[in-house]
Amino acid sequence: MVAENIATSRSNLSSLLKQVRQGETVIVLDRDIPIARLEAIDLWSDEMYKLMAGRLVKAGDLLPRKKKLSADFFDLPLPEDKEASVRQAVLRERSEGW
Repeated sequence: MVAENIATSRSNLSSLLKQVRQGETVIVLDRDIPIARLEAIDLWSDEMYKLMAGRLVKAGDLLPRKKKLSADFFDLPLPEDKEASVRQAVLRERSEGW
């Protein structure tokens, strides 16, 4: 863990963020009193996913989901013909009502 005062943090922010990317935690001090903690975030956490998805929906780049997917949504049967193209498989699934 690294502790830096505000003035040093301002002038060395790039190097501090590099340390954070490498897994280090940085504590920012104001007159020797801890006021903030900089640490890496897990981009695939539920909170980050919701935040990023929310921004994409606001920007119009992602449509909000209409309903929650069932647990077995991705448990689709494999096509019988292993040599078939993806296009053929998608067309077949559409015709079967998937």
